[in-house]
Parts: sequence; structure tokens; C-alpha cells
Amino acid sequence: MNLHLFRRIAGCFLLFNAASSTWAGPTIQPVVNREYLPAVLDLINAATNSIEFLQLEMHDDRAVRAIEAALAAAAKRGVRVRGLLDDGVDFNAAAIERLLALGVEAKLDTPAKMLHSKLVVVDGRIVLLGSTNWTGNSMGNNNETNVRLDDPVLADRFGRYVAALWADSFAEPELPSVGSGAVKTLVNRQYFPEVLGLLNSATQRIRVVMYGIKYDPKYSGSKVNQLVEALAAAHGRGVDVAVAMDLSDYNATLNAVNAPAKQYLAAAGVAVYDDAEKVTTHAKMILADDRVVIGSANWGYDAIERRNETCVVIRDPDIAAYFAAYFDRPDLRATPLAAGTE
Repeated sequence: MNLHLFRRIAGCFLLFNAASSTWAGPTIQPVVNREYLPAVLDLINAATNSIEFLQLEMHDDRAVRAIEAALAAAAKRGVRVRGLLDDGVDFNAAAIERLLALGVEAKLDTPAKMLHSKLVVVDGRIVLLGSTNWTGNSMGNNNETNVRLDDPVLADRFGRYVAALWADSFAEPELPSVGSGAVKTLVNRQYFPEVLGLLNSATQRIRVVMYGIKYDPKYSGSKVNQLVEALAAAHGRGVDVAVAMDLSDYNATLNAVNAPAKQYLAAAGVAVYDDAEKVTTHAKMILADDRVVIGSANWGYDAIERRNETCVVIRDPDIAAYFAAYFDRPDLRATPLAAGTE
């Protein structure tokens, strides 16, 4: 599917969403690539009661300064603004100082556990989550996948997640998944069993866009290996499986991490694609038949076993069509791999 058709589907989806205001379930809006910055600014600027956010990174650049200005204006008009940043990112300490000076409640998480989430909850009603970090590069250059969810049930659950990490960012939050309409929440250790079940039950198609997949045959039975091998097994039973992964022109470590997964899947007959080398595909998207997983988790040991991550699974044919078209973008599928390459 070409980029023009992708845009047509996106436009049709938004028209469908606007026309369905009487639908009882969540309003679901994909937010990809360059759409993120205006989307998050709109949310912050419209907030009337509360803004809560979890972020891996908060850089000091033009895009983030626009977010900081919007947060400052929200705090000035009486909105409670609270944010948690990861302790392990060097420039986050300076971001905390800036936020505190703006009237925002802000602190770093525990150094013992990575906060990899990219989550915003506004007014106990709207959630924005996905793969986009608060850096100009992430918002201005990368391939990124996010969703905006307008629903008090989902917002309440993610708000409770924020509160749990604010109180203790090392302990695992005792928050079962909740569903509302077509959407179910997935945090931390809830991700793996859900995704493995989707891959194992798919009958028609699977599409994966993933920044990092650390497949290692030495760790037989590991959770990452199970996910990768489930893709090969799905192809073997006749499911149309395709995977797009990042190939970096500067990050040799990432390329070394991704190479074994690419080689294994290509050798198994799965359609594997490198993105354009000068494009960073930081997205984390899984499509299995009519179900889509969007969130912050890569396929690595730490992501699946240890980090604080926020995701959702959505069962909706229109959302599935949207992200199937996103997968078909030429910058995501720049180079098809053959077995034995890399």
C-alpha cells in the first residue's frame, strides 16, 4: 500500500471516529510520527484539572520547550501537573529542575529500575501513550506509533499506574488489566502473555514494527525467543507474517542486537524488512488479525521482565486497517531481507 492510500485510510478513519460520537466505548485515535507534538500540546492546553506523565527522556530542545511552556501555562491556570522521569538518563535531572521552577510536581524514579513508559493522562479522561519520547528527535524525525484514548475507565487505570510508580517506582504495581470497549490495558509483566497469545492465535496476518528485538538462541525458551519463534510458527501454519525493524546508520550496538532476529526470521521464510538506514524506526507496533498492540515495550529481556512499560491491545478492524497501512509505508519497508543476509 502506497503512502497516498495510507493517508486516505487515515482520513477515512478520522471521519468515522468523528461520526461515531454516540458509541459507548473509547474514542481511539492513532497518533504517529509528526502528529505527536501537536497532539500532546492540544491535550495539555485543553486540560482543566490534572496532567500526569511518565517519560523515559525529557530533553532540552525546541520541541520539549514547547511542551514545558504548555505545562507551565497549565500549572498557572490551576491544573495539577505531575511527572516522573527515568533516573538513568543524564539530562533528566536538569529537566526536573526546570519543571519544578515552572510549578510542576516532578521527580526522578528509582535508579534500580528503568522507567521506559511514554504516557500522558489528562483530566482523568484522556490517555496518550506509545513509543514517542519527549525529545525533539523522537517527535521530529523518527517513525513512532502512539494512540490517544478518550475514556475514563482506561484513564483511571493508567492514572492509578502513575500513582503507584510515584509512590514506589521499583515495586510492581498491583493493577490487573482492565478493558473498556475495544481496548485493554497492558502494563509491565502483562505484556508478554497477551502478545504471545495474539501471535499463537492469529489465523490471517501478523505485522510487527519493532525498534529492538534481542533474539538469542543461547537462551532457549526465553520470552523474547518465544515471541520470535511464534512469528516463525505462524508463518509455518500459513499466516501472512511480515516484520520491519530498525537499521541504524549510527547505532552499531542496536544493529548487532537486531541482526540475529532478522537472520532467524528470514531463514524461516518470514518477510523481514529493514527501514531506510537514515530513518530511525523507534515504533513498537504488533498487528495480529484485527488486534493491535501499541506501547513502549521493545522485545528484550529488560523490557519484558523488568522495566516499567505501558501498552494497550485494541481489537478494532478500523484501527487494524490503519496500522496495516502504516506498516506498508516505504520508509518502514525500505529493504527486504533474504535468508543469510546481514
